[in-house]
Amino acid sequence: MKIIGIIPARMESSRLPGKPLINIGEKSMIRRVYESVVNSNQLSSVYVATPNKEIFDHVREFGDVVMTSNKALNGTERVYEAYKKLNRDYDFIINIQGDEPFIKKEQIVDIISICKSPNQICTLIKEEKYSESLARKSIMKVVKNNFDEAMYFSRSLIPYQDIKTKYYKHICMYAYKPEILKEIISLQPSENELQESLEQLRWLENGYKIKIKVTKSDSFSIDIKEDLILAEKFVN
Repeated sequence: MKIIGIIPARMESSRLPGKPLINIGEKSMIRRVYESVVNSNQLSSVYVATPNKEIFDHVREFGDVVMTSNKALNGTERVYEAYKKLNRDYDFIINIQGDEPFIKKEQIVDIISICKSPNQICTLIKEEKYSESLARKSIMKVVKNNFDEAMYFSRSLIPYQDIKTKYYKHICMYAYKPEILKEIISLQPSENELQESLEQLRWLENGYKIKIKVTKSDSFSIDIKEDLILAEKFVN
């Protein structure tokens, strides 16, 4: 099975502008993401997709990169645009966040394990106990059904909090069949998506199923300066 990993990256982050090129230790964030994915030796190809010349020139020094337009409204659209520009056939496309520099091989292995028919869209979750960190709006929570499919994603704590409540944190990595990715980028924004600011709710509201794998491997995204401080401590 041929699987491509595409890492969307752009300079215009509202909370941390230019973050793909910010150094964590001696390497840029985007380089850490790219090398973590490549060094897993699990994917047929790995590319960074960016509309920014600064990122394009930087990535070209150490890896493969595709220049995209500024028309993409989100990372999902940018991933599909890059896939079309490459003009190659793959069985699945994995969308890997460009701001998660500590992606682990185990996570990639886990998501690949569910990249098979009839699954349309695949993602990862990790079981968590309640904590103030988990309650943060930047951490997406998930509830799943008995068939390991997502029922809902939220920035709020779900399900209702109880001493025995089992929570699942979303690990923001997606795998799609190419034909499904083509379909979902043409969908109109949905009511729940706009309320939660979570694009995947658009897919659920339109009847697409998101297959879930529970992983034991954690990672975290760099979204604000405080996250960057934690990342620096991690590498040092």
